[in-house]
Amino acid sequence: MPILKEGLKKLYFPSTVLKLVRNGPNVPAVSNTLTFRVPPSMNKFDIKSYLSNIYKINILDVRTANMPAKLAGSGGNTILKRQKFKKAIVTIDHEFKWPEAPDSATFGIQDAVNERSRIMNRLKGWRMRPNHGIQAAKKAADAEAAAKEATKA
Repeated sequence: MPILKEGLKKLYFPSTVLKLVRNGPNVPAVSNTLTFRVPPSMNKFDIKSYLSNIYKINILDVRTANMPAKLAGSGGNTILKRQKFKKAIVTIDHEFKWPEAPDSATFGIQDAVNERSRIMNRLKGWRMRPNHGIQAAKKAADAEAAAKEATKA
């Protein structure tokens, strides 16, 4: 059995998540600005430290904006609210190019959408029965079959 010893590389698992989002439509595809969605508790110094220490990115400037919670829509009597977040626009020292968006045919996404719409169109106007009703009917049919076999014997 091999002897385990402490590794030489230190691993950092941050407790916060920075989500890289696409820039607005006015920003070109190749640019030196990145937009992140960060928790409201993070400040500019935390964001710069996070990106430079974990991802080894040379950061020139950090701008932040607090985005308020907004009403996302209503479903019946309930009103849904989007959560508030902070947007960080980070300027880096080199150009960043977004990768091309994957083709939906590669992942079969469009096939699944087409299949679902085909099924929903076929069932338009029909009401779906709950599964427990079908299972109860099967159990009752099995019980009747068992009772008939018991009376024959």
